[in-house]
Amino acid sequence: MKQFFGGCFGAFIGVIIGMIIFAVVLSVAIKSSFNDALDFKKSKSDVSVKSDKPILKIVLKGEIKETKQRDYWNLNFKELLKDKTLILSEMIRSIEVAAKDEKIKGIYIRIYPFSASLAQLEELRQSLLEFKKSGKWIYVYADNYFQGDYYLASVADKIMMPDNGILWWKGLASKITFYKKALEKLDIQIQVFRHGKFKSAVEPFILDKMSDENRQQMRSLIGSVWSNIIQNISESRGIPVHQLNLYANELTIKDANDALKYKFIDHISDETEAKKMVQKKLEMTNKEVFVDYHEYKLNAKEKYSKSSDIIAVVYATGQIVDYADDTDDDIIVPSKFLKTLNEVEKDNDIKAVVIRVNSPGGSAFASEKIWQAIKKLKSKKPVVVSFGEVAASGGYYISCGADYIFTDHNTITGSIGVFGILPNIQKLMEKDLGLYTDTVKTNTYADMMSLSRPVQPKEESVITYQIEKVYDTFLSRISEGRKLDKMYIDKIGQGRVWSGADAVRLKLADKIGTLEDAIKFAAEKVKLKHFSIEEFPKAKLFIEELLESAYNEDDAYDIKSMAASKIMKQHAGRFYKDVVLLKKILIHQQVSYLTLMPCYIEMY
Repeated sequence: MKQFFGGCFGAFIGVIIGMIIFAVVLSVAIKSSFNDALDFKKSKSDVSVKSDKPILKIVLKGEIKETKQRDYWNLNFKELLKDKTLILSEMIRSIEVAAKDEKIKGIYIRIYPFSASLAQLEELRQSLLEFKKSGKWIYVYADNYFQGDYYLASVADKIMMPDNGILWWKGLASKITFYKKALEKLDIQIQVFRHGKFKSAVEPFILDKMSDENRQQMRSLIGSVWSNIIQNISESRGIPVHQLNLYANELTIKDANDALKYKFIDHISDETEAKKMVQKKLEMTNKEVFVDYHEYKLNAKEKYSKSSDIIAVVYATGQIVDYADDTDDDIIVPSKFLKTLNEVEKDNDIKAVVIRVNSPGGSAFASEKIWQAIKKLKSKKPVVVSFGEVAASGGYYISCGADYIFTDHNTITGSIGVFGILPNIQKLMEKDLGLYTDTVKTNTYADMMSLSRPVQPKEESVITYQIEKVYDTFLSRISEGRKLDKMYIDKIGQGRVWSGADAVRLKLADKIGTLEDAIKFAAEKVKLKHFSIEEFPKAKLFIEELLESAYNEDDAYDIKSMAASKIMKQHAGRFYKDVVLLKKILIHQQVSYLTLMPCYIEMY
């Protein structure tokens, strides 16, 4: 009996302790969520944060993200209690605060392996240049510099690395993987329908190398991006552009000594020596001079007072899909996105809206729904768009109706075209699997869109007609939004991708600028000098999602899909998007009319 009561008492104590721990974690999470929602009031007045250390230390490690996202399937309480996530907007605004903070004399950036898009590097680099205009300085240290690392570091007053470090300088490349031969081995025939000679998103499924048109546009695109990169480095480091190209062509920079000799870096030193250089510059050799960015960003948030006038920043990130059956963090679903826009529209405190678009496109029908919703929102409040890494095809479709469009120099945009894909797996079924189908039908084409036979000429004409109709609607939306002639749009369209700089020249966008530039423009449009920034969609805690899913069957399915998508992404890697595209077509057994961009550029 004593053992029984002892066990019960122990279980009771365990439950109590568990509840206390859960309550502590939950309160910390709620506080964290609340802090995430704190707004930034724009002000030109001098600021000071709660730190007596003069150097802001920014450690670049992991992935720089556009928005804060919760990983529901990695409940690491240590990470929850001490969030080290790098969010682009938080970083830029903290650097802005540091520029005005009289206690901060400079920034020390420690670079580890990290990932960021070209647009994120560009915006972060621009914010560091603005910081230097305040008369303050920047030091950077890394064990090794990949090209993206170096592009960001090139703004610094002093760049340092160890003697055994490597600085990669070799140029820019875009690679496309082709699946035609693999699909042929599987006896799968991909039937393609498209408008646009440059609409090369389908090429990996039907060719084994780039078409001449695709090679032409890719050469033009990466040429424009590379020109911007080396021009900016040339201005910062005083190395002529032609020399930068020569060094890349000859692979001149082989080690740290070469990097120093050719003025890519300023000092060869280890990290301890680099920190001593910072202390020596401040004449504080025996004192701790660094304030950690993650500590500083919280203080930077606190310095902003809340304003009743709000500029909403709505993030449209990822591929555009019709439904949430492929749910993960990197998709745009009309049902959820329209819900967010409706929330923004009804909030009377929100005076203007900035939509941050970072999307390669996707479903044409979903893009049309979002275009209509943005048009409705624009009738009530000014809508400004800021392009991130990519705003192509469907990503451009949803953007073209905005009042004003800001783009980055290196944004991949355009890709105005439409395509459809329908696999034919008849040979795979019959020859490889021994599966045969037999059909009874009332009419000639009753089994149209079947995956187990080729498309017939009459069916092809119907699909082509629908492709052309979608394309014409696409042109009409751009014509209305950008006030351009449809014939002109068709001429520069045809599925071709452009850099952001070319997009401005071609009037597909209005101005080169960052997300912060877009926010300031939106504020000026509604004559606001002081305002708060509120970001949408708002991140939800795991417990919130769990409770909502208990009452919403669709949301419960979404959470299951998140787990499935995460597993697929881990196994498929960089081929994930192509796997999802084929999966979508095979499940729905129909032609999906897609507006997707044809490529990705990685700076490594």
